Amino acid sequence: MNKGVEMLKNKKQFYITELEMSDDGDGLEFYSDHSGPFTLSKARKIMEKMFKSRSGNNFYNLTIRGPRHMNGYGHNTEFYSHREDR
Repeated sequence: MNKGVEMLKNKKQFYITELEMSDDGDGLEFYSDHSGPFTLSKARKIMEKMFKSRSGNNFYNLTIRGPRHMNGYGHNTEFYSHREDR
């Protein structure tokens, strides 16, 4: 994670966000915030609990959204991995 994200990850500006993908394969149509704001570590813990519980809901269309940053592939994005090592 780069320096800019390191400074921001302890601020409450990360949201659990539901993604709505298009049916025809064009990609992301829109998104809506499900809950938040949280710190990045708290949002990751919540996502981990959601994946582990699997209470019949489809949590695979949820992600963490926060301030824009450069990801590991060099893309400027506002979406964060639910895993600590990414």
